[in-house]
Amino acid sequence: MGKLPAKRNRHQSIQVNARSDARLPSDLEIGGRETLRPTPDILDALEKDYPLEASIADLVDNSIDAKAKNILVRFVKKERRLSSLYVIDDGVGMNADVLKRAMQFAARRNYSPKDLGMFGVGLKTASLSQANTLTVVSRAAGQAAVGRQWTKEGIKTNDWTVNILKSQSATALLNHAWGLVGPIKVGTVVRWDDIYDFDRLRIDMDGYLERAILRIRHHLGLKLNRFLQRRQITIHIDVEDIDEQDVGPATEVVAINPFPPKALNGAKNFPKNFVATLPGTGSLVMRCHIWRKKSSDPGYKLGKVSEHQGFYFYRHDRLIQDGGWCDVIGTTEPHLSLARVEIDIPDRLQAYLKVRSNKAGVDVPASFGDAVFSARAKDGMDFRGYIRKAEELYRQRGKQQARPMLQPGVGIPAEVRHALGRRSIRFLPGEGCSVVWGKLSGPDLIDIDQDGRQITLNTKYRSMLLRGARGGKTDLPLLRTLLYFTLESLLAGMRIGPVERLRLQAFQAAMNAALKLEKQWASK
Repeated sequence: MGKLPAKRNRHQSIQVNARSDARLPSDLEIGGRETLRPTPDILDALEKDYPLEASIADLVDNSIDAKAKNILVRFVKKERRLSSLYVIDDGVGMNADVLKRAMQFAARRNYSPKDLGMFGVGLKTASLSQANTLTVVSRAAGQAAVGRQWTKEGIKTNDWTVNILKSQSATALLNHAWGLVGPIKVGTVVRWDDIYDFDRLRIDMDGYLERAILRIRHHLGLKLNRFLQRRQITIHIDVEDIDEQDVGPATEVVAINPFPPKALNGAKNFPKNFVATLPGTGSLVMRCHIWRKKSSDPGYKLGKVSEHQGFYFYRHDRLIQDGGWCDVIGTTEPHLSLARVEIDIPDRLQAYLKVRSNKAGVDVPASFGDAVFSARAKDGMDFRGYIRKAEELYRQRGKQQARPMLQPGVGIPAEVRHALGRRSIRFLPGEGCSVVWGKLSGPDLIDIDQDGRQITLNTKYRSMLLRGARGGKTDLPLLRTLLYFTLESLLAGMRIGPVERLRLQAFQAAMNAALKLEKQWASK
């Protein structure tokens, strides 16, 4: 057998390899240049970034930047199918030069300090992620109507060549009856054709429309809640049927405020501002809210509530991210469901808190977590104290109280009422629940009068049940009390539906069966 090589020390091996490596160059020399334009196939990647409602929100952002007051989202039906979708506004409109730049990919305009636009791609990427054809027509004050059109097929075939609409076509589209917005004298119309969702839709078009409108209404109401709350804009959604020449009723988008109004604050002295110091960039104000537990407010019930705890980042009053802790807290367990943190991103921090190109979230650096947990409020509370408070309130059990009951009325011993009072049972105002003897035409032991809040015992069975004992207004106290507890909720006004009626019939049958046995015992 050959001799095995001697075992080498691990550190010796590293030293040998280190001596054999070539030294890394500190500078790289440029030998020439060439232009590499993106191929049109880059468009295929767009389909992954946007759901329908987010794409429409991007177009509405442009309308807000254009100083629009009224915005309309319209679905169009033709030949029993959905054919196109429009977003219309009465903003300042565009001339040919401005529209040409708006249709150019990544062509950034001169943004105003409060503009929602950022990257120069929203109109195009949002639209072509949903449809094969994007058409934009517009008219500025004192200018002729202009129109441009992108098609995916045209981009790939003609290498980024845009179609120019004839002036009369652009004018006709602007002059259409656009519902509450009306014909567009100054403003813009965006149209999508060959929409992927529409092309795949084979059945239940009305159901799809109902769900889509609900999603769009919710998304815009949340993302643009500040604009809607101060009535800076109004947004409507409707459906036009070309064949029927009819437009359905418009649905208005209403603001959804994700933070509790004063009446629904879950903790005293909240909301509370915490100031975080970010390394090398300055301070950031975080307004921390705590909702009241189990609130029914639409701003709290944003789908699954636990998924909407966390940071709410705004840029220029537009909500970018609605929930999530950005890995600062590594959980979305329900115990932090009441905690929501409102953050306005100042322009000076946009390199530190980076808004994603599709406006679906914010990317934060690793140092952000330490800055957040070091943040303090004026009263000295730190961010961990805020988190503990929100968790404590979520886990806190409310004071347990029994529901108010009908008070025991005629035929029920006063001792029963006193016993309930000692157990802190509250009673409903008005007449109580009575249990009395009376003549009944049928063989049943009892009759129930819901309106009169009365249970009548059949007198034909009285002597048998008393078994020779003397009767009185409160005789058979145990039976009367059991009947009171069994039927009190029904007599208190609970609706008798099919299920309740079956239970009541079963109760009557069981009582009659027990009555038969009672007769047998009495005869012995």
